[in-house]
Amino acid sequence: MHQPLHLAPVAAAMARLYPDVQVTCLYRDQETGEMLAEVRRSMRAWSMAIAASSPPRWSGAIGRWLHRPSIEKLPLLFGIARRHRDVRAIVVPERTSTHLRKMGMADTPLIHFRHGAGDRAPRSEHRLKSFDLIVVPGEKDIDRAIRQQNIEPERLRQCGYVKLDYLAQLRGRERPRLFSDQRPIVLYNPHFDPRISSWHDAREVIEIFARQDRYNLIVAPHIRISEQLSAREIADWKALAVPGRIIVDLHSRNMVDMSYVQASDIYLGDVSSQLYEFLYKPRPATFLNSHQVDWADDPRYAGWRLGAVTNHVADVISAVDRAVAGQAEQIESQKAAVREAFGDWQGACVRGAEIVGAFLGLDEDR
Repeated sequence: MHQPLHLAPVAAAMARLYPDVQVTCLYRDQETGEMLAEVRRSMRAWSMAIAASSPPRWSGAIGRWLHRPSIEKLPLLFGIARRHRDVRAIVVPERTSTHLRKMGMADTPLIHFRHGAGDRAPRSEHRLKSFDLIVVPGEKDIDRAIRQQNIEPERLRQCGYVKLDYLAQLRGRERPRLFSDQRPIVLYNPHFDPRISSWHDAREVIEIFARQDRYNLIVAPHIRISEQLSAREIADWKALAVPGRIIVDLHSRNMVDMSYVQASDIYLGDVSSQLYEFLYKPRPATFLNSHQVDWADDPRYAGWRLGAVTNHVADVISAVDRAVAGQAEQIESQKAAVREAFGDWQGACVRGAEIVGAFLGLDEDR
């Protein structure tokens, strides 16, 4: 559910720009299907088709039993390869789809749109070499793909941050109102990867905020964390919420459509790329160094230079205070970091569609 808004608006723009081309969006779960339908409706891309593509039932049962939905990915891709072998191109916001190359689609153009614009270098980035075209938001990802993955520059394009462009057109910069009082709102947004996430400190973070009365708190980790939890564990986490003071949300639309990002005043996290979505409007940022990493010269933690860092969860409130007090000195650095990450995000949806169209020679068919 966290990826559709990074690509669906491009698909909708393509359906409008190239009416003679059939654009079809595939989805696995109902929530994603509903989001795709909303994008189609809001962008009036009525010719854009939306189709379910479900993995075999046995893989879903195993994935639910083990709390590992990723088990379903390869069986799902086999089904896609079998049913869509004759398509003109496949455009995806993730990298597991590179397995399609070994499933009878070796000659089908494969196009990747990066979702997110963070500093973390996931192991899956080595799969970028399998794509014919790679479309990224900003200059930061262009540089990293060339320098770290040795991607040829001619395979790279920059289009801006699609998600922000789409949501800005949809609702502007309206700020959702989630609490009845005027206390500053802290958004706690830990990553899902336990090797680099502060999630194991989340319970203590909630307890600390519950004992003070200066800040409200939204606990909204990366949505993939909920995939690793049982229904009982999710219920236990949600029970830690404090009405009117602390929201605990592990799986909702608000986590992926920037509702919490727009509603908050201060960011608290670790290595999530959502930091840059938050900083599109410069605001104080705080980071939990739960693993005591030596981060200062590590490019994977470049975002930490844009706020206050604490090595101890017990120090989290004073770290938030430091971030607020020092924000005036960070504004220009935050603006520059967002420019590098997101590029020119205004117009990104149409620009992304034009990039794909030009690559596939669709302009010649118009």
